[in-house]
Amino acid sequence: MNENIVREKTVCFTGHRTEKLPQGDGLVLLRKRLANEIERALQDGYDTFLFGGAYGFDLMAAEEVLKKKTLIELQNPRQIRLIAVIPFEEQAARFSVADHELYYEIMPKCDEVITLNTHYHNQCYAQRNQYMVDHSNRVICCWNRQSVSGTAQTVRMAERQNLEIINLL
Repeated sequence: MNENIVREKTVCFTGHRTEKLPQGDGLVLLRKRLANEIERALQDGYDTFLFGGAYGFDLMAAEEVLKKKTLIELQNPRQIRLIAVIPFEEQAARFSVADHELYYEIMPKCDEVITLNTHYHNQCYAQRNQYMVDHSNRVICCWNRQSVSGTAQTVRMAERQNLEIINLL
């Protein structure tokens, strides 16, 4: 268990890849809901945010946390940590050019990057999802309720641990 992560103050994100996310106005609304839920989590005392580094919702969530980190409120200073939990070192190798660039723009801005495996293996994504759930108290997800997906798997893991789950869809 990572000693730097206090579960009771940690939120993790899980959600679909870009091709399963809403488009146009729906995507704008999703991003707004996400920003509002991150702010609510901060107000509720959460200060650490875990994301899995996948393109789509994961990177969107990381971008929104980074926006919150750049807003300095002198009357209400707050420490916000963003931690990437990466299933294997070369995760971004097959991303589109735009997603690859976004990934490598976000990673240096993280407070910590936890890489669980050197190379891909068939359970590395499930291992990443379990790690995030095991270290979180709340899950903010973008899940279309399809039963066969990594997001569905993560939500089921969170349900088994009785975590608070907020679905933005």
